[in-house]
Amino acid sequence: MKLIVVAVAISLAALVSGSYVPSVEKDIKYADKDFLMKQKFFFEILRNIHMPLQYEEYMMYTKMWVEDSTKYTNYEQVVEFFNMYKMDLFLGKGEIFTINNKYLLKQTYMLFSFLYNSVDWDTYYKNVIWARENVNEGMFIYAITLTVMHRMDLQGLVLPAIYEIYPYYFFNTDIIRSATYRKMYDPKFGFYGNGKYNVVYSNFTMTYPYEVPYKDMYVKDGMMMDYYYEDIGLNSYYFYFMMDYPFFLGGDKFGLLKERSGEIYLYMHQQLLARYNLERFSNMMYPTKMLTWQFPLKTGYFSLLSYWNGIPFKYRDMNYIIKDTDFYKLDWIKDWEMRIRKMIDDGFFYLDDGTKVDLRKWENIDFLGKMMNCNMDNFFCQKFGFIEMLSKMLLSGTDFMTMKTWPSVLMHYETTLRDPMFYSLWERLMSFYYLFKSYLPYYTFDDLSFKGVVIKDVVIDKLMTYFEYFDSDISNVIPMTNVDKYWDFNVLGRTMRLNHKPFTYTLDVMSEFTGKGVIRVFLGPKFDKLMDLEYFRKFFVEIDQYLVDMVVGKNTFIRNSRDFYWSVRDRTMYTELYKKMMMSIGGKDKFILDMSEAHCGFPDRLILPKGWVSGMKMQFYFIITPYTVTEPKSDFVFDKTFMCGKYNFIDNLPMGFPFDREIDYTYWYTKNMLFKDVFIYHMDDMKMNKEESLKNLLDESLEAFLNEFLKDFLKESVERILKKILGEFTKEFLDQLLKEDIPGRNRGGIPGELLEDFQDKSSEESLEAFLKESLEEILEQALENSWRSLEEVKEESLKEMLMQLLEGSVEEFREKFLEESLQESR
Repeated sequence: MKLIVVAVAISLAALVSGSYVPSVEKDIKYADKDFLMKQKFFFEILRNIHMPLQYEEYMMYTKMWVEDSTKYTNYEQVVEFFNMYKMDLFLGKGEIFTINNKYLLKQTYMLFSFLYNSVDWDTYYKNVIWARENVNEGMFIYAITLTVMHRMDLQGLVLPAIYEIYPYYFFNTDIIRSATYRKMYDPKFGFYGNGKYNVVYSNFTMTYPYEVPYKDMYVKDGMMMDYYYEDIGLNSYYFYFMMDYPFFLGGDKFGLLKERSGEIYLYMHQQLLARYNLERFSNMMYPTKMLTWQFPLKTGYFSLLSYWNGIPFKYRDMNYIIKDTDFYKLDWIKDWEMRIRKMIDDGFFYLDDGTKVDLRKWENIDFLGKMMNCNMDNFFCQKFGFIEMLSKMLLSGTDFMTMKTWPSVLMHYETTLRDPMFYSLWERLMSFYYLFKSYLPYYTFDDLSFKGVVIKDVVIDKLMTYFEYFDSDISNVIPMTNVDKYWDFNVLGRTMRLNHKPFTYTLDVMSEFTGKGVIRVFLGPKFDKLMDLEYFRKFFVEIDQYLVDMVVGKNTFIRNSRDFYWSVRDRTMYTELYKKMMMSIGGKDKFILDMSEAHCGFPDRLILPKGWVSGMKMQFYFIITPYTVTEPKSDFVFDKTFMCGKYNFIDNLPMGFPFDREIDYTYWYTKNMLFKDVFIYHMDDMKMNKEESLKNLLDESLEAFLNEFLKDFLKESVERILKKILGEFTKEFLDQLLKEDIPGRNRGGIPGELLEDFQDKSSEESLEAFLKESLEEILEQALENSWRSLEEVKEESLKEMLMQLLEGSVEEFREKFLEESLQESR
């Protein structure tokens, strides 16, 4: 994807960053002063995480934690942390951290317990400051994120997006290096207060997600999908899910035990695989293949990410073979897999207390998920091991029994989705999920039908996807030593990402009763034969689910894609949130508590796969079921979450219903369900994208462009551009260009006087001299604002002049001129 570093005013950040807006009206609550001060604390404590704290108000608490035993709810856990830290057994500051390591996992849990057990805000506040200055930065980010999510007194507080707290895991090395380099050596790379808008290009540039310069490092079937693998929203979504349901936290203590966490864990990964395969279909690729543990493995991966200290992420060679010393770990994995398969085939197992668990009941899928996730609620870790963690270690060539480790992208929740092998691994792990479901009975007619309810028709807007630029605040990678300028210097990392136009569907339903129902909406591939549904059902992605009120007669439900239940929009930028908060503290604004900065949710942009330019045929599936809830719904914090964050279940049906079980076609098709064929179109006009991106770049800072760039361009760049142009184009080509049939004397945007002057030139006069004279005169006229005589000129800006100058030229000449101009401007 194309990456650009942009230093712009904070006011511009608000225009390019979208924040989630609640789709449902509710009572608005505003933050009080106490809440705002807590919010301010988190924003400041996470700023420049690898730099020492610069705020004087915090410095007195950086030397020692709170030792008073009465200040902790579970002092025994805190003492364990104290003792281990005093023995210097914790990972040092600046060292590479990963949660997928036995020792580092234990340390993270102890640090989390230390902060979580702080009895009140004052104790927590002081301990966080101490930890910020004395423990490993990566471990600190994990611990602070977990406590904000799981401490009851911190509910509603918003942390900056993880990709803005720690950009190293989301932006490739070239953009990080460009930002830091220009900050150090480029005097024009200035602060917001200097009144200039500075644009800096990354060395690693691409005009389209398809053009992957490092594609030879990838397997053939993966190089087309880097825009998906490296999507910032998708990777942060996975990180937040794993933080909401961390496997090393006991669910009973932290309120996760009764939330079907094991079922959520499996269903989330099943849906992640389904969505991934839809994207593969969009790129003319087969579904992902299951990992077979047959070496060598053909799929290699070379990441362009680097850790904060410059060390690149560990790579995996093509035709990868594990080390001889690691084959015993592979035996462990195969043994654990065999135990799980046997347990599912047997249909039951016993807990430590002798309780028999019947695996022929659908709700006990929750136990299987806890086995796969090695949840600490029970004995699963001892009996079935860390299958996923150990598998990732084998595929990364690292060890989980040493403090010093060199992790690959697979070993970080923030980056694991970048590696195609992640999906192959989970295709293997999901075989246990499918095996469990295969033993469950078919859904009957009564299970599937809704008596008296008929879906008559659905009308769906045209579905269109496209690639767009997106700016993220990466200022945390810039070393800052002046607190007063922390929030004035704003550096944006620009990426190309997939998006879709908002669409609406209108669902017409006839009902013979008055009451509530639940509508589920899936998107999946189109198949030709009725019997193919059994194979394709695992590729259907649930994109929406919501509760409706029906009346007797016709019911029409209109739903916009921005309101879909599972998805969230972009997070508000770090600096913009801080600015809103400081204005609220100063009494100039109000900070909305339910502004729905949803920390977890599938990106709204990725609801639809990319599709094809000619239209990719797919189908929506709609089903309405009765609303039946036998247990009271639990309280939850965030309005919009995708199976995490105190998830709110609408009803008690199995997740994935009705595609989660094998299909009996005798009863499958009922009147309360409907398949609807659609086409997904993708705008793939390279010319349009290039011109639009050029206009956007020029529009960002037109005044600075005219005042700064044009003068330098006129003085230093004309001759170099002309030489390059003259190396490829002849006088005959220029004659053809000037003789194009364009109304008026200003052909090709060249003034008539210059055109006549050229025609009067002797044949001996060089083309170079003419072009140089012409361009210089045009640019001088632009500077003197003397273009009013041209009727075609609507705006007195260099952008319009250049566009008119190129209007009559052929495409090759036009693109060449623009490309060379932009290169010279850098």
